[in-house]
Amino acid sequence: MIKTAANYGIILGIVMIGIQIVSSIVGIPLLVVVAYVIGIMYTTAVYRDKYLDGTISYGNSLLFGILVSGFTFIIIGVYLYVFISFNRDEFRQIFNTILENMKTQGYPVSDIQESMMYNPVFLIVSYLFTGLLGGLVVSAITSIFTKKK
Repeated sequence: MIKTAANYGIILGIVMIGIQIVSSIVGIPLLVVVAYVIGIMYTTAVYRDKYLDGTISYGNSLLFGILVSGFTFIIIGVYLYVFISFNRDEFRQIFNTILENMKTQGYPVSDIQESMMYNPVFLIVSYLFTGLLGGLVVSAITSIFTKKK
């Protein structure tokens, strides 16, 4: 299950990066979320049909979706680190804008340091955490539709 989830997660991560780029050009941010949900559902259904003879429990569907999501977000985290490495000035402007918006909304942002955002370990771990948490939510919902006894 882990090897298959890793393969699908890497592929979905690359596809998600492409969709993110297209989404930012077209200006439809919801496209990324829709593609992510469809990607988790599709990979789980393919895993179910190809490796499990068309049957999968809710728990296994949930676990597989979380694993795929985790690997997907590791790939996105690596991409983001590479992107930031080549576009530090642009990223610094984006980062400062985000911090200012958070300050005006009342978030305590004094602990956030720009140097953390350039740390590859921080980026990958934070994206892994985001992927696992997001994968839990998305997979909990999509597993209802992909499970088959």
